Amino acid sequence: MKTNRSLRKMINGAGVGLAALIFISVPLQGVEPTPAKPFYDPFTDEQEMALGRQAATETEKQMPILDQSLLTAYLNGLGQKVAQASRRPQLHYTFKIVNTDVVNAFSLPGGYIYVHRGLLDFVQNESELAGVLAHEVGHVVAYHSMSNVARDYWLDQGMKQLKQAGMLDNQQIVDILQKYGGPILLFVDRKFSREEESEADMLGIYNAIRAGYDPEGLVLALNRLSNFTGNPSLVQTLLMNHPLPAERVQALRTELSQNPPPSGLKQDSYGFKAAKLLLSTLPPPPKPKAQPQQ
Repeated sequence: MKTNRSLRKMINGAGVGLAALIFISVPLQGVEPTPAKPFYDPFTDEQEMALGRQAATETEKQMPILDQSLLTAYLNGLGQKVAQASRRPQLHYTFKIVNTDVVNAFSLPGGYIYVHRGLLDFVQNESELAGVLAHEVGHVVAYHSMSNVARDYWLDQGMKQLKQAGMLDNQQIVDILQKYGGPILLFVDRKFSREEESEADMLGIYNAIRAGYDPEGLVLALNRLSNFTGNPSLVQTLLMNHPLPAERVQALRTELSQNPPPSGLKQDSYGFKAAKLLLSTLPPPPKPKAQPQQ
């Protein structure tokens, strides 16, 4: 398997302090998506977490990680609360802050989730941050990254079989297989981004509800992001990798209007306000390194 290629795809892709993590069970009225592990994904949870660790190591070589123990503890505590309320609580989730002013968050296989400092500046209450984390956990729950890894794996295996059979000299056969797929190369060229984002949004609001947070937080955060589509320097990768935020907002509002969540869900906390205050006292993020001239 060409692991480095898969890691590059994942890297480029797409709180509550130290308090005990309590699973808050809230009855739901709606129909939450029930993603299943793709039949072509041969990896166990342990293998997924091992791959995630490797991807996280590579990520942290390329991105500046904020070394602030209190902020990291707050983010990890909130993230763990959301993750334990998800449909894959058995994974070992970790949450870290990337020290850039980009408004972004992304997840790697096995529960490795990164939030850019710019996103922490952007969110206005704890339910918004919980919603974003719940969305990223949703990607993990739905095996989105691992589906890409599995497809790469089968592509590699298929090419090895063709090479052993002496067929790779026939460029026409190779071109056809890469373009259309087949029994060996199933789903290689399938595009997921729009469907994956919609699924992660829906999983996110239900993750947030079970964790005790108002799902409107995710809706509000996405709605504000949709107003910044003309300013790519502000939202940068988030809007490029997570298309059509206004459409996603409408889908979530429709879901919540048809299946209202319980009342009294949490919107904010003193922990969030303290984290924001601490964040405001830190030196600005380092400037991105200049790319070498080609």
